[in-house]
Amino acid sequence: MKLNTTKKTKVPFFPKFLNQKLRFNSIFFISGLLFNITWGISLFITHAVEFYIIGIAALLLIINGAGEIFFSLSNKAKLEGWGLFIQSGMFTILTGALIFFDLVNIINVNEVFLSYFFIAGLFNLTLAGSLAQYGMIDWTRFTNLNRAVVLLSITALFIVLSDWGDTDILLGITSIFFGCGRMILTLNFSELNTFPDKVSRDIYRKIDGVTIEYFEALEKNWDADRNLFL
Repeated sequence: MKLNTTKKTKVPFFPKFLNQKLRFNSIFFISGLLFNITWGISLFITHAVEFYIIGIAALLLIINGAGEIFFSLSNKAKLEGWGLFIQSGMFTILTGALIFFDLVNIINVNEVFLSYFFIAGLFNLTLAGSLAQYGMIDWTRFTNLNRAVVLLSITALFIVLSDWGDTDILLGITSIFFGCGRMILTLNFSELNTFPDKVSRDIYRKIDGVTIEYFEALEKNWDADRNLFL
């Protein structure tokens, strides 16, 4: 009697975002902490020194962008998505330079900051979506914080364009959420670095493949039972 060969389930593509352990991921923690300190102080100051806070925040953007580019180049051989960080870093430097060197002539500097947070929040959501496919690390906090950043920045931009009121407080809260997100990104990257020590990716692929095959079998059995009783 000839036995039927069991059909193998094709294991889905597993993104090789991380080839080796990342270096210098503490850059994101430091930049996020500085964002929180700067904008946290801005919530309690008078408009007399607001000019200096904006200048410091713009300078932080420039340093932050340079840090992203340095992180990308340092991990170029390890991080297949390094180009995304290069683009984000260049955009961040451009935004910071626009604000820092044109503080007086910008009509509404809040619009520039809010536009940056909106685009950066979308970039972080894309990043979280890619890294979430590793499955062993919880990206929920990072994702939720950046969803809040996108939502708050859109709301504040709508208020600015509608001329309904001041958005300084809303901008400060958006920045603090963004800074917290960058700090959590460092923690998640650190956890991602220990991923090979927890379980090899080959084993995770096999587990993922078995899971798919299991649910396919359940679906087939369900269809067979349904046809039997209908």
